Amino acid sequence: MKTQNKNNNFWLITGLISAAVIFRILSNTFFFFNFTPVIAIALFSGAKFQDKKWSVIIPVVSLFISDVILSYLNNFDIFHNTILFTYGSILLVILLGRLLNSERLNISKTAVFTLLSSLLFFVITNIGVWLFSNMYTLDLTGLTKCFVLAIPFLQKSIAGDLFFATVLFGVYELVSIKLTSGSKDMAWQKSSTID
Repeated sequence: MKTQNKNNNFWLITGLISAAVIFRILSNTFFFFNFTPVIAIALFSGAKFQDKKWSVIIPVVSLFISDVILSYLNNFDIFHNTILFTYGSILLVILLGRLLNSERLNISKTAVFTLLSSLLFFVITNIGVWLFSNMYTLDLTGLTKCFVLAIPFLQKSIAGDLFFATVLFGVYELVSIKLTSGSKDMAWQKSSTID
């Protein structure tokens, strides 16, 4: 049984990383920027992976692999000025995910945490852009302009984050119900997590 769980976890981890990379590249290719599963995967990993190592590795590796590919395709530097803001916000979203698993989870709480994750990522990364991109004056006017011009990206981020969080948590719930012998309890009612 332990071997089967490890095998299932391997495929789950591989699938999450692959999906994040593929969707992030496709969203960039088709100019639907920020409609990606990266934030949802970070939130899900924090909530559902007991092993803290995997809850960090999955979203960070997903983001890094897709960054490498996108930097190659778009000819930009992978180690850009805002990289610490980007990866730091992903780590904070993972921590938010940990709070989702601290008690019985519900759909509205998951939606709220997903929106908080989107906003957290938006605020932190745009502060990085404002501070280090040389595109905006380093005053309140420049900060305001930075945030206002980023609103279309926020809209797509929220849509993508809500969509992919619904898919991840929903599929996890359905699989958990199927694997639980005859129980109608939802996975989060059993406070189950992935080893």
